[in-house]
Amino acid sequence: MKKISTIKKIVLISFVVFAFYLGNLMFFPHAIPNGSYRLIVDKNETITSITNELKQNNIIPNAYALKLLLRVLREDRKVAAGMYILRGSMSTWGIAERITNGSPDQISVSIIEGWSFEQLRNYINKIDHIQHITESYTEDELKNSLKINWPNLEGAFYPSTYFVAPNQTDLEIYQQSHRLLLTKLDELYNHRESNTVYGTPYQLLIMASLIQKETAKVEDMYMVSAVFNNRIRKKMNLQDDPAVFYGLKNQNKITRKDFQIDTPYNTYLHFGLPPTPICIPSPNALLAASKPLNDHDVLYFVAIGEGKTKFSKSYKEHKSAIHKYLKK
Repeated sequence: MKKISTIKKIVLISFVVFAFYLGNLMFFPHAIPNGSYRLIVDKNETITSITNELKQNNIIPNAYALKLLLRVLREDRKVAAGMYILRGSMSTWGIAERITNGSPDQISVSIIEGWSFEQLRNYINKIDHIQHITESYTEDELKNSLKINWPNLEGAFYPSTYFVAPNQTDLEIYQQSHRLLLTKLDELYNHRESNTVYGTPYQLLIMASLIQKETAKVEDMYMVSAVFNNRIRKKMNLQDDPAVFYGLKNQNKITRKDFQIDTPYNTYLHFGLPPTPICIPSPNALLAASKPLNDHDVLYFVAIGEGKTKFSKSYKEHKSAIHKYLKK
């Protein structure tokens, strides 16, 4: 009996110690280093990644405890993307409540390079916790609200991640992104190479969008830029396929016959740049447009698979590359 009584005491003491430890872990406030911490949660970021970051920066004493708490409370899928300012002293429970209440201090908005304006607008229209005052606007109405005098809004926004406060308007997101684009574009235009053919920053933007759609390989962007600048300088049509596809509304199936359809974007039928950008160009594509490789002879290129591009200086060489890499 004495042995059983001793075991009970040990179990009871162990339970009390564990309960005290768990209570301290979950409910006792811990000082935030330096008084505050900025937690940025990206879209689709995992709970494991979030809890590990907090532990590594000494915001919480135990990453597993927070992860377990969120899962027990079924809150592990309710962490909204955005920025959370954690201040003063906070318990693990308090942090769990803070990051799952659906109200980040700032919401992250990621504008992706290569997107069309239609893709961008669909994305912004679906962002939670902001005011969608432009959702019913036509493109012209939105363009007027932004005081943009370009033909349309294609390519008019800079690809980056922006942070906005809950209940800010979608118009403010568009404004912030367009202002940043203008700043970057003017800087690149003013420092462009002398061998470029642009008469305005907008033409540089159009060229960058073509480069963006032609290759994802950064080093090839400068060569594509050289090809296009050389062709315009030599009065040759650009013959840019992505521009043709854009003019045909990027329809799923395009045949060689479709290349005879006359649209303003058919760079086989019309000389020079198309009238507008065809997508949002990346910072790399913008830089490549402003600084084409200094090779005045390269005039052709063809994609040969695996992200690679073959560049040629003569049509004979280009035909040989097509035969070698495509027809076979």
